[in-house]
Amino acid sequence: MEKMELDLKKMEEQLEKINRNTLLFKGKKDDNDNKIKVTIQSAIFDDLTSANKKMEMFVVIQDLYTFSKNALQLTQTVLGTKQATTTTVQESPDFKEIIKTQLKEVLAEVLPTILPDLLTSVVATLPKEKKTQEETKLAEKHILTVEKKTGSSEEPITKEDEKEMKGSLKVNPVKNYTVSGNTATFKFVTRDQLQKAETVFKSQDKYKVSSKSEPGKKLDPKLSIRNIPSDITNKETLLEKLLEKNEILKSSSGKDDAVKVVFFDEIEKSAVIRVTAAMRELIRQNRDYIHIDLREHHVTDRIHVIQCYHCQEFGHMANSMYCKAKDKDPTCFFCAGNHKSKDCRSKSENIVTKIKCSNCAKSSKHSEKNSAKTHKASDNLCPSYVRERIGIMNRTAGCENSKNWYVQKTKETKLRLGRV
Repeated sequence: MEKMELDLKKMEEQLEKINRNTLLFKGKKDDNDNKIKVTIQSAIFDDLTSANKKMEMFVVIQDLYTFSKNALQLTQTVLGTKQATTTTVQESPDFKEIIKTQLKEVLAEVLPTILPDLLTSVVATLPKEKKTQEETKLAEKHILTVEKKTGSSEEPITKEDEKEMKGSLKVNPVKNYTVSGNTATFKFVTRDQLQKAETVFKSQDKYKVSSKSEPGKKLDPKLSIRNIPSDITNKETLLEKLLEKNEILKSSSGKDDAVKVVFFDEIEKSAVIRVTAAMRELIRQNRDYIHIDLREHHVTDRIHVIQCYHCQEFGHMANSMYCKAKDKDPTCFFCAGNHKSKDCRSKSENIVTKIKCSNCAKSSKHSEKNSAKTHKASDNLCPSYVRERIGIMNRTAGCENSKNWYVQKTKETKLRLGRV
């Protein structure tokens, strides 16, 4: 009995510690550097966003749990003693339920302050929803046409005129420009730049100026078809067969020219067709297969990269007005020398130590310049070629999946060949 009385006395002291009006927490001081006594209620419920307050709440709950555990043990001891002398035993209080109730009350106050931040951080880590429909529009095009006229007779724009035009637009950035005969065409990124340039040229009497801004539109997807049946000998027959056997092409063609055969090779039995972005998506959902007669034909995206065989740059053909080096000596795609590629001795003798890419050699990036002697200008792993191909894919509607596949495949191939 004496031990039981001592236990009961200790429990009363512990209960008094928990239930008294104030509880001293370490590490808290006021403006006068005096320790602050904080009530249990404020320690638990006031400003629980700070880490210190959360720790204080845990200490209080731990004290409650220790007290409840001791009380339960004492009660079991008392009940065990009484069972030896009496047949009726008073039911012991369920301290577990008491702790659960107290925790629920605490959490009811704590969770509203914790959950918003927690949910925000969880949502931020979730993957973003993919776009269900790809944008088919590009940025607006702002074009300025400047025509030179002297009196009643038209004169071509000379090098001096071209230099003067560039000087007039020195403070106004130009995206790109072309000169053809007596006309120069300038392209600008914004409408404001277009208007400023138009004002400059209109102030000069020797130029006739016109401008236009039009919305940019992505290119329609093109698909390559191979192993076409031998009885199909022209574009018209192929188009007729395609529309006859493929409901996805007929149902989604709102215009007569929605599907068009742009190229047909009767010898190789291959063709290139142009479709809309909506049609391309339906064909992709059909595992990239279309039907001709009774056979399935797998189609692939046709990405045609144009390379000039005179200067070896991309985006234009030889002898084009867009070729900046058309009046200069040609550049060899094999050794980057100033001669035609067909006349290259290094190429005819296959001297691989003479290989050099002219595009990478004049690149501003050190990594590309250092790799110029590892490949030819016609290499399909050349950084310039890869950039041009990705650029065409970005400008083509419905080509996002093909672009992602191409970028990943190019990285893997470069890594395998040690050309990273």
